[in-house]
Amino acid sequence: MITTERICEVSGCKTLGQNMGKYRKDGSMVRRKHCARHHRELYKKKYGKTLTRAIAENAGFDSVNKYRNAHHPYKKHRKEYCENVDGRLGFKCTTTIVDYAYQLEVDHIDENHDNNDIKNLQTLCACCHRIKSKYYNIQDKEALDLMLEYIKKGK
Repeated sequence: MITTERICEVSGCKTLGQNMGKYRKDGSMVRRKHCARHHRELYKKKYGKTLTRAIAENAGFDSVNKYRNAHHPYKKHRKEYCENVDGRLGFKCTTTIVDYAYQLEVDHIDENHDNNDIKNLQTLCACCHRIKSKYYNIQDKEALDLMLEYIKKGK
């Protein structure tokens, strides 16, 4: 069987070349000479940074995570610290944040994930977020009321 599909030129790789999102007049896809994985590796080797980092820098962002979150409906409001350091959940956060992109999450205060109003969003570390979710899921009214009271005081 003869195939007109372009195979990655890296020795031993049998993956199709990366789809460039273009089509020929006959309807066939235009593919790069390397698969997506090898294209990324070669780009990094040639330019010293990933393609995503280059795009983020060109867009004026100093980190890839800030670039990725900039267009997200609520992650763009994520702060670089747990807002529970003020004790808004009834206890103070003592977690040491090492990597804010992985340890910090945006929480919907009213638990309505369709309500992306900035007043309904707070940044919590994974530990504090889990505890808040636990109280919500087990319907611990006393704990929830205490949390909401502290949140309202702080704003």
